[in-house]
Amino acid sequence: MIKVIITAPKGKMDSLILEEAVKCDTIEVVGAIGPKGRDYIGTEICGVMVYDDLEAVIDQCDMVVDFSGAEIAMEVLEVCLAHNKALLEGSTGFTEKQNRKIEEASKMIPVLKAANTSFMVNVLMRILEFAADNLADSCDIEIMDIHDRNKLDAPSGTALEMGEAIAGAAGMEVSQIEFHSGRMGDSPSTHTIYFGGIDERIEVTHQAYTGRCFAIGACRAIEFMEGKDTGMYTMADVIG
Repeated sequence: MIKVIITAPKGKMDSLILEEAVKCDTIEVVGAIGPKGRDYIGTEICGVMVYDDLEAVIDQCDMVVDFSGAEIAMEVLEVCLAHNKALLEGSTGFTEKQNRKIEEASKMIPVLKAANTSFMVNVLMRILEFAADNLADSCDIEIMDIHDRNKLDAPSGTALEMGEAIAGAAGMEVSQIEFHSGRMGDSPSTHTIYFGGIDERIEVTHQAYTGRCFAIGACRAIEFMEGKDTGMYTMADVIG
């Protein structure tokens, strides 16, 4: 059984992960971390005590699960490094400098970094690689992502990962792919990839009806990380 601490238990993603994680026999959630001053500090959510100081409780866990956002994520990373704890990082919107820092950290602790923890999305990545390998020379490739009106980063982290997968398989630059983003209503997540050829076009779409699919995938990632050695892992490693 792997012991975890989950940040931002009232957050859009972390709250769902907490709900799913406490159902898993292979995961023990030993605590959650909320921002200082919130009225729920010192109370329980889903039977899990909420603290406001990760440094004070991190030694109770094997891994920290963080989907709190890019800025807080860097603080979480520093605490994980100081205490030699694994990290599942699902935040997006990182700068190049922040991404390099996470990459460097993976040389000292186990890190699983995932912009999208949906199992289906990560199966779709394999499909996109196959399509790109066979179609990139004859098609224009564009990616459209739609999320709720409050999502800050655009393109989405998932769209960028899709672009990187396509570019890697096709031997092209990510800059050769066109990205489009829509931010509207409460749409959880939709990604459509277009392979536009002459006289025909392929469209591949993944649509999340709710965020729970990401939470379920995150729990699979947590289980995967139990006992892992130092290094950088992705959802591609989780699906095998």
